[in-house]
Amino acid sequence: MFATVVRTLAPGRARQLGQVENAFVSLIAVATSAFFIMLAFGVYVQSQYALNWFLGAILAVTFLTTTGNPDRPTGRSLFSWSAAIVSIAICVYFTLMQPIYEMRLPMIDTLNAADQIAGVALILLVLEATRRVIGMTLVIVVLAFLVYGVFGHHLTGPFWHRELSLEDMLYQIVFTTNGLFGPALSVAALLVFAFVAFGTVLDAAGGGDFFFDLANSLVGKQAGGPAKVAVVSSGLYGSISGSPTADVVTTGSFTIPLMIRTGLSRVYAGAVEATASTGGALLPPVMGTAAFLMSDFTGIPYSEIVIAATVPALLYYLSVFLAVHLRAKKENLAPTATVTTNILKVLRRDWYYFVPIFILTWYVLTVDRPAFSAALALASLLPILAFRLRNPVVTGKAVVRALDDTTRRMTGIGVACAVAGLVVGTLAMTDLTGKISTALFILAQGSGFLTLIIATVIVIVLGMGMPTPAVYALASVLAAPALLALDVPLLPAHLFIVYFASMSAITPPVAVAAFAASTIANANPLAIAVQCCRLAIVAFIIPYIFIYNTGVLMIGSAANIAFSVVSATAGVVALVCAQEGFIARPIGAAARLALAALGLALLAGEPLLALLLGR
Repeated sequence: MFATVVRTLAPGRARQLGQVENAFVSLIAVATSAFFIMLAFGVYVQSQYALNWFLGAILAVTFLTTTGNPDRPTGRSLFSWSAAIVSIAICVYFTLMQPIYEMRLPMIDTLNAADQIAGVALILLVLEATRRVIGMTLVIVVLAFLVYGVFGHHLTGPFWHRELSLEDMLYQIVFTTNGLFGPALSVAALLVFAFVAFGTVLDAAGGGDFFFDLANSLVGKQAGGPAKVAVVSSGLYGSISGSPTADVVTTGSFTIPLMIRTGLSRVYAGAVEATASTGGALLPPVMGTAAFLMSDFTGIPYSEIVIAATVPALLYYLSVFLAVHLRAKKENLAPTATVTTNILKVLRRDWYYFVPIFILTWYVLTVDRPAFSAALALASLLPILAFRLRNPVVTGKAVVRALDDTTRRMTGIGVACAVAGLVVGTLAMTDLTGKISTALFILAQGSGFLTLIIATVIVIVLGMGMPTPAVYALASVLAAPALLALDVPLLPAHLFIVYFASMSAITPPVAVAAFAASTIANANPLAIAVQCCRLAIVAFIIPYIFIYNTGVLMIGSAANIAFSVVSATAGVVALVCAQEGFIARPIGAAARLALAALGLALLAGEPLLALLLGR
């Protein structure tokens, strides 16, 4: 019964495209990638035209490359072709009508019949695409919000809202920048796209192999080497790709079989890779889609977010690495038998991979133009690709293939951001955001800590059925206002939500990183997800720490920052040792409890310092 429900809610699978279908998809994908990379370089196109193109292309590629559910045939589908063509046609219609829309007076000029038909059809297409690439769970959540928008005026009490006509809802959701074509879709198209393109070209240029070799040369010879290689290589690669699933597939294909061969269980091996890959969405310089959304939603420069996120992300990886190390010592696991080169040889051979990474990091931090930074870094990869392939024709084909793959990889992000816009638009129309924030505050009875707990529950529950961008987009409008009402600063409040949203990749029951790892490890994905949550336990604590101790976000005086970082590091070490029940030898229950208490006290950082100084 449970398996049937899971399969019903699950997304579709990849289609086996024929030559004609594949050529058509590739034409759309390559053209779309080239167009948005040009925009990242600074070519000006009015944003609404760009978003029309982006949404039409993403929907078309989704319908042609993904089945309706896991049990559907993977061959040619008339409905999928029809949906793809209608998606493109609607977005072309919006583009042609854009000059008229710009002259329209809000709340005065009405939508004509064609506009209404196109608007309803586009919403249905976005919901169908969501069902295919994300699953039915998110569709149900979105439908619940839309139903509230339609029938909420029948309610009594604080959740009543004024009656909304179909035209009112369509206008808000489709024909303004507060809904479907709002900030989330804009960030995906005009910002995230460039970083995904950079990651795809880096893959084509052998970047994944470089990160694996680098990690292998650093820690492969240590006890539990394969697991440590997974942590380091996934962190390095994930900090650039920002995609947990892509990270698992790229580095996990090497690390998971190695971990299994050296004695780790299939579940643990998959969990180590999935947990390490998920941390990439939190690790600068790229982080993940949620961080870009945070910058756009809050107006905080991306460079500030990168600086603030550095220490918490490093603490996350310290906790996972130390957990793996202690497990290896406890179980006497062997090092990797395949380490054939040292760090200096790897650096002498592949030093040029640091050039695009340096360009990316430097421009993100100094110029604060993230998309342009990604475009420049991508351009610097082309000589590396040409050098490795040593054939202009082969290099050209590799570039085209990377452009093709970029748009295909963007389907999940693009659809998630589009469907999040449907909910955000409904929230704006009904003022549900303020009502929920007020309800949270009342439920917590004004307690800051209880409000944080409730906000955490909201984000985690949303994360059980949605990808990270959608989780953050919804939680930022549902939970963030309640945190801000408690005088939590803007950056920590939203970074708190980013962290828990990112954990959706390993949160059961819909844990995309765990499912990706399960296919390689040949293990139960839910068991992997549960083990991931245990490995990543510190990630569920750190957000609380930087709410009360902003020193770990590099905010405050130099002395407080230094004390907070050192104290938090020691706290993480104590917590992981308590969790694993091992230091130099196994430790008992009383010692573990004492270490856990010490770890939490040390993580408090600045408040602990104030207590020690009697302030």
